[in-house]
Amino acid sequence: MPDEDAPGGPSHGIVASEKYLTLNESCNLLPLESDMVKMISRVGRGTRRCLVIAGMASVLTACGGSSGDTVPLGDQDFDNDDIINSLDPDADGDLILDSEDNFVDLDLDGFDDRTGETEAEANASDVPGDEDNDGFTDVSETNQCGSENGTDNNSSTATWDDNCVIKRSTVNGQFADSLYSVGVQRVAFCTGFGTGDDYTAFADGEYGPGSEAAVQAFQRAEGLTDDGIVGPQTWARLQARVEVLTPGVVDSTPDAMGFSTGACAGIPMFYQFTTASGDGLSLVRGGWELAKNQPNADQRLPFSIGSPFNQLD
Repeated sequence: MPDEDAPGGPSHGIVASEKYLTLNESCNLLPLESDMVKMISRVGRGTRRCLVIAGMASVLTACGGSSGDTVPLGDQDFDNDDIINSLDPDADGDLILDSEDNFVDLDLDGFDDRTGETEAEANASDVPGDEDNDGFTDVSETNQCGSENGTDNNSSTATWDDNCVIKRSTVNGQFADSLYSVGVQRVAFCTGFGTGDDYTAFADGEYGPGSEAAVQAFQRAEGLTDDGIVGPQTWARLQARVEVLTPGVVDSTPDAMGFSTGACAGIPMFYQFTTASGDGLSLVRGGWELAKNQPNADQRLPFSIGSPFNQLD
């Protein structure tokens, strides 16, 4: 009869010898020298036997047992902020409230814990033509203003009424932060509807609540609906306030455009190009550009949906 204490002997749950711990017949032998186990020696029937205390729950579980101390996912603290997952409004710690987060994967299985979607599936946009998943239809050569109304994303024509619509991001404004917003803010400020003492501080290209309030005041003064949205009519009224400061050279350099009175008097805010008509008897006004802030107002930028950040000075 085989010695039941030997490595090759029968297995009854947990049995050990002086050199090996056998957990069961489907598991590998574990050296006793491991600090995962403690041995307590005793003598019985003239044979040295051992009682084994296993300290590793993972070992027991791997052999078909259970540690009995598995913590439910809701009671764990994924992001180590001392708030258990079930009570944590941002359980995964990505600074997005889980109620607004498209993808939460606390068990790290690669799928959203609520919907079972992959991260790519969870973040996929349902907006037509939105390949970059930003929630807006992508700008293209045939669709210059993306999800917004308008047909001109760089003020390439003589009039502003075809420029892309500008509105706050809180009402899904695609171009709230843009060089177009700089132009809107400059006209609003320089005609008395902005706040502060310096147009460069007000006209930063971020169309937020202060800009919206200024545009609403401008719209009321112009007899327009004061919704704070810069659409065709508001664009046209904004342009009508701008005047020529210094004529340029036809077919060569643009006219410097701005305001002759008020807080911005004499400072170039925009530039507009002119060309000669076919018969040479008249001027044809063309597209617009934006002036940089003082003291670099002689330098030009696109008047467009482009980013305003680190561009104006």
